[in-house]
Amino acid sequence: MPDTPIITLTPRHPEKYLKKGPAYVDGNCTYFSGKDFLDFGSIDWRKLMKKHGITDLSRVLIFFDDHQNELKRVRQALKAGFRHLVFEDNYDTGTGDHYSLRQICDQPYIRGGGHSCFKDSDEARIRSRREKFWEKAVNIDKLCGPGEAWWGVRGYMLDDFNNSKSNKLISYSEHFQNSRFVESILDVYWEVPPVAGPSLTHQTRYDPARAVTPVVEDGRYGLFQRLGLTRLDPSVFNGYTQMAYLQITKQ
Repeated sequence: MPDTPIITLTPRHPEKYLKKGPAYVDGNCTYFSGKDFLDFGSIDWRKLMKKHGITDLSRVLIFFDDHQNELKRVRQALKAGFRHLVFEDNYDTGTGDHYSLRQICDQPYIRGGGHSCFKDSDEARIRSRREKFWEKAVNIDKLCGPGEAWWGVRGYMLDDFNNSKSNKLISYSEHFQNSRFVESILDVYWEVPPVAGPSLTHQTRYDPARAVTPVVEDGRYGLFQRLGLTRLDPSVFNGYTQMAYLQITKQ
């Protein structure tokens, strides 16, 4: 693994951050940054990988932390021949600045998926209570847009850091078809779990009701302590973003 070649696409080279503080620059990494920056979808990946001696793109792992429409990135990766993808910011429905896999997979036929915009519903009451405890929890007013559009972010498929020029208002039918497409090419979808439950970490950011079961569940303080997690500042546990790993196959 230490000798594995890395290709990084970033508008700004990490060495530019050295003036502000510590920054990591990998000597084994080829950077496309500054005037050499290219968007993921603009690269001839087979040609580029061949220069690095890689011919089987299905063995390459792609890590996205770019706040772009994840449906767009999945299509681009699939077209290029990649199979293994990680999305760092996999925001829940009604939150975030781009259309995420989690939002796409949020459908009424999925457990915990689909939402009611009725203000006197059980969901509305529960969301109202949870919003008081968790920063990322959203109430019905924030979840639902005009016409009771709850999918994406208030009916919008956001893109490019919530860029108004790139955002698109979509119907539920379009949202549903996006989900069906993803399901058709998806072999594996796995959300990285939180390290530990909120009673142990004292995190206040993400709503645990909208996350998978943590590695160390609430009530397991002994294990939490043995793992050395009590020595960490509680703020480090607030960075959870429901990161997801995908394995895809072209149909």
